[in-house]
Amino acid sequence: MDDERSPRRPRLIGVLVLALCVGILGFAIVSLSVGSGGEKSEAQVTGAEEVQSLVGGIPQSGARLGAADAPVTVQVFNDLSCDPCSDWNREVIVPMIRGPVRSGDVQLVYHNFPMTASGFFLGAYAAVAAAKQDYEWQFIQLFFSNQEEAKKQGADQDFLNAIARGVGVVNFNVEQWQEDMKDPDIQDTLDADEKISAERRLPAEPAVVVGGENGTQQLIQSPSLAAVQAAITEVR
Repeated sequence: MDDERSPRRPRLIGVLVLALCVGILGFAIVSLSVGSGGEKSEAQVTGAEEVQSLVGGIPQSGARLGAADAPVTVQVFNDLSCDPCSDWNREVIVPMIRGPVRSGDVQLVYHNFPMTASGFFLGAYAAVAAAKQDYEWQFIQLFFSNQEEAKKQGADQDFLNAIARGVGVVNFNVEQWQEDMKDPDIQDTLDADEKISAERRLPAEPAVVVGGENGTQQLIQSPSLAAVQAAITEVR
């Protein structure tokens, strides 16, 4: 990712993560970049109402989406800067939000998972900042929905501002979010996410960890919706 980054401490276990990511089934990752040269037109962010319809009304707290007492927790490891990861989100995570998450049977917890050697990009900081107002999942879904626009415009601060304004169709304070992006605890949250993904030795693809009363299952390499649903049934 070539865009601007917030200052950060040295990668926690960067060498381990990179080693685990290399050569895993040839998974193609296309990073978003900041456009260079020429005048940029204003980003055209669409789908805000659809995202609010998807997520709105579901309990949300920080990185969690869903009822706090849901019997099953699905930890989601994904990267906003990964091109094919948006397809996986649409095919697996969106149906779960519409189904067991909205019904109160499952809660989702999002972990920002850097899948490129360049690590976290500015969008990860923006998503965690949105979590401070309990809107991280709106931000994530709207970003994925507009990933093609991000590739055209560049996933820089201007683009992220457009995403935030889309999230702001409800009670999202964009100015507060911009200030929150500078908060040191954003880096702490990202470092914690990176540590978890490294400890679990996750390859550079979307993954989930499904936990319930009857145990925990880790599913890697972009697990299908059917595989995640089967794991939910087994651990519940």
